[in-house]
Amino acid sequence: MNTGILILWGIWDELYQRCTRLRYIEKGNNIFRIVRMRYRGEPLVTSDNRVISKGDLILKLHIHNYYFATLSKGVKDDLRVALLLRQQIMRSLPQLASYLNNMEERDEIKGIVGTTTLSKGVTPLGFSVSNVPMSWFFRYKRWYLKLMIRFIHPDGKKRMKTWDQDVPLKRVYMSKEELLRRYLMQQPERAGDTV
Repeated sequence: MNTGILILWGIWDELYQRCTRLRYIEKGNNIFRIVRMRYRGEPLVTSDNRVISKGDLILKLHIHNYYFATLSKGVKDDLRVALLLRQQIMRSLPQLASYLNNMEERDEIKGIVGTTTLSKGVTPLGFSVSNVPMSWFFRYKRWYLKLMIRFIHPDGKKRMKTWDQDVPLKRVYMSKEELLRRYLMQQPERAGDTV
């Protein structure tokens, strides 16, 4: 990625952070940012058979795209980018579990929910996956996520031109109990380590 674009993106990302309710789990060392909110979609049945229903309190997951772009700058290989993303998610989940466990609203929170085009390989991590309705909001989100791949992926420009319109946007989610069971006691490695 062009260094100038990355600098401008960093400025925009800081402004965006200040204008939204996004919270860092650990700034500069966690790939997730979250928003505490009421869930507004269809009922979700998690891998441990719990249900997240409309109106339930959740943590909405957002991958910190700018942070990941800085980590993957200079990585040219498709596989290495995918491995780096998985590594960052694995390092970030224990911190997310600890963050949730220490929240005042811990007992009210039903789970974590995110929306992504990168849902392959998340079920072994404890996530469940479902389709999202293709409303105008999710169409916009899909376009935005494609744009992020344009900037982050080593072959992003070519990938955007050839990316089939049917690349699905998915909802990924996990119950609070599953997150804490799997990740609360793990000690994450430092994010600065290399792949």
